[in-house]
Amino acid sequence: MGKTLPQRIGGKSLLFLALLVLILLGTIWPSIKKAQTAGKRTSGLSHCKALAGALFTFKTEFGDYPCPRTRDLLISEGARNLRIGTDANSYLAQLIVSGTIDSERYFYCELGKGYHQGDGKIEAPTDLLAPGENSYAYVMNKEEAPLRQTKNHTPIIMAPIVSGDSVPTFDPTPFDHYYIYGAVDGSAKIGKISQTGLPLSKGHPHLFSTEENSLFENQSPDVKIPIRKY
Repeated sequence: MGKTLPQRIGGKSLLFLALLVLILLGTIWPSIKKAQTAGKRTSGLSHCKALAGALFTFKTEFGDYPCPRTRDLLISEGARNLRIGTDANSYLAQLIVSGTIDSERYFYCELGKGYHQGDGKIEAPTDLLAPGENSYAYVMNKEEAPLRQTKNHTPIIMAPIVSGDSVPTFDPTPFDHYYIYGAVDGSAKIGKISQTGLPLSKGHPHLFSTEENSLFENQSPDVKIPIRKY
């Protein structure tokens, strides 16, 4: 038996309604996506500021930013949960061991695959800031030396980074072509990422330029990247 006229009209109405919903979603989805990205960036920037402040406090107490000398000092004072390494996780773990910051949660921002919230386990070297629990790169000088000659806005911690060394590259995807960083004065800032993945900086070819009046004075920055968990 065929459909009645009301049934046919009702079916067309439902189809029209479904198409209308799809059109509306297509219209507002970019705005939703943009708001989600902005939220992730704001959260990451907040944690970045907390870490920059902790690094400022650490330097005031220990005379240097985290480095092999401060690691050895912490071990001599009884620390048993520090991993010996030259990656960002190993150096930044000194902030927790020293009591400068009290939780692994500050080391996480939403960068996608390979990163996750810390589980709070910090008793063993393999647990403290384990792979994936830190999302931020850490800026040092060459030969594992800490930064010493700096300006107020010299970056010391940053994300989302792809590769380290003296001229690091950044992933434009997580924060819609923006990067975030914490400076040595304890502040946190954002900047644009170029089409080639370089962090742009006003008045310089890029943030890590070492020409006259650069943010790093006469130093050659060495960026330690975080360890992902795959």
